[in-house]
Amino acid sequence: PRHNALTDPLTGLLNRRALFDLHGDAPVGAFTAVVVFDLDNFKAINDEFGHAAGDEVLRVFARELASNRRPADVAARMGGEEFALVLKRTLPETVEATAETIRAAFAAHRIETETGSLICTVSAGFAFGTKEGLGFDKVLNAADKALYDAKRGGRNRVTASPFRRAS
Repeated sequence: PRHNALTDPLTGLLNRRALFDLHGDAPVGAFTAVVVFDLDNFKAINDEFGHAAGDEVLRVFARELASNRRPADVAARMGGEEFALVLKRTLPETVEATAETIRAAFAAHRIETETGSLICTVSAGFAFGTKEGLGFDKVLNAADKALYDAKRGGRNRVTASPFRRAS
């Protein structure tokens, strides 16, 4: 039962609660990043193609996310069409490259549904902790803000949080 409480049934990824169980209390250091992904125009997919198609899109993205992470990285479905990836012992260029690989692979994927095939995109934002250690929710919020910048910037892109530690 514990496993079920911490796993998203649709995608098999960890859920938001599991992510906070794992990272919520520990300060996030300078070499740990959080990437937040949000599928673009997801409501329109559900409206136009139906919820079964929407579910398939979520599963396809979850597989892309899971297959492009390193063994120590943690992938979770935060809820709805929002996902998170936590990368430890990493650098900005690695995080950007990982998020970019996931974004590009998902955008290149033709998803077959009962109501036709579709192509979807995802936007992402990422942020790092600090040398002193930041709360997980603060890093998540910074990644979220970067995600909104990606959405405002035209979607289907990866944006870094401008919030950087003073080195």
